[in-house]
Amino acid sequence: MTGLILAGRPPVFAAVFMMLALLAGCSVTQHQDTAGQPAVLPLAPPTGPARHIVQQLTATWTDRQETLVCVLELDARHIAMAGLTNEGLSLFSLSYDGHTLTADKSPLLPDAVAPEFIMADLQLVYWPVAELKKILPAGWRLETGPDYRMLYHQDAKKVEVRYLSPDIPWPRDVELIHHQYRYRLHIKTLSYDVLPE
Repeated sequence: MTGLILAGRPPVFAAVFMMLALLAGCSVTQHQDTAGQPAVLPLAPPTGPARHIVQQLTATWTDRQETLVCVLELDARHIAMAGLTNEGLSLFSLSYDGHTLTADKSPLLPDAVAPEFIMADLQLVYWPVAELKKILPAGWRLETGPDYRMLYHQDAKKVEVRYLSPDIPWPRDVELIHHQYRYRLHIKTLSYDVLPE
């Protein structure tokens, strides 16, 4: 990203830049809260098997829609994630070992844009239910079925996940609806490869 200037960035970068800024505005980290309550799940620990996954994430609000490419490498010891434009321009990266999270992002992105927002959404969609229930804060519950997950705080539905394809072990077509922050995230898996341990 060194050497890029705002005035000269390509149109696709501008679109992704806006999507990330808006997503950051619609989400909160595990350290922030709304009305005294945490708004999203804390990050869950890494989980195996070792995999390399490429996904297209499309965020939709009432007046706009933006897309980026997300590359994940997962195993039982770490999570690595990179956000890219459609042309492959790096926007951010994240690494998490279950204890320490490190993130690196383009200097063009505002401080409010945190890759862990996206990681938390992906974990709610894909992580084993038993692992997610271990990290639920007090007052939160997760309801699940064959084609859905619902995250509640008290009796209010905060996040809804709909599996649009039944692929096992990694559904390839998923919609996440964040009712509290009023956005939809359509996740399309472009490739899923199990790696040698």
